[in-house]
Amino acid sequence: MFEMVREIPVAAAGLSDGVVRPTGERYRHSEIREVGNTFRVVNAVQSMYDAGDIGDDELAAADRWYREYVFASLGVVENPPSDGRVRERGDIHTWMMGRGRCSARITQIRDMLGLCAHVRLEMLLAREMSFSAMARHLYPALSEGRARMKVSAQCALLLEQLAHVYETLSKKKNRKKSG
Repeated sequence: MFEMVREIPVAAAGLSDGVVRPTGERYRHSEIREVGNTFRVVNAVQSMYDAGDIGDDELAAADRWYREYVFASLGVVENPPSDGRVRERGDIHTWMMGRGRCSARITQIRDMLGLCAHVRLEMLLAREMSFSAMARHLYPALSEGRARMKVSAQCALLLEQLAHVYETLSKKKNRKKSG
């Protein structure tokens, strides 16, 4: 069986520099940005940030919510590369307690912002839906352009509120520690 597998030189495959690029169809369906030799699909949050609709605080809040949601739901943590000084401490029990705290925080945020906001956060951040896809789902009776504008404005406002919620939760936590 392994005799059938053979390596094809990059030049023979039609690739000059060894970088695999997205297909033409993928380019038609998504906005793609090249970062180094990596191609990334530009999601709705990044497009709002690039347009100036949201700032650094909202971008950080969106990233934090996404990471907490994934950890609470799936138990997966995406750690940035470590310089070796920071090590994960604890065991399965502390890991699960941390996961429980993330889940409680996501629930607290849902209670503070409301279920409709939570559904939009899931669509925007967890499922990475485009504004058009969200618009088709939330406002099927409206024209695509009008529905997309409504969803975009709602998401920008929602991320501002999310940043404020995280700030409020942080202040409460600091007050509890000091008092």
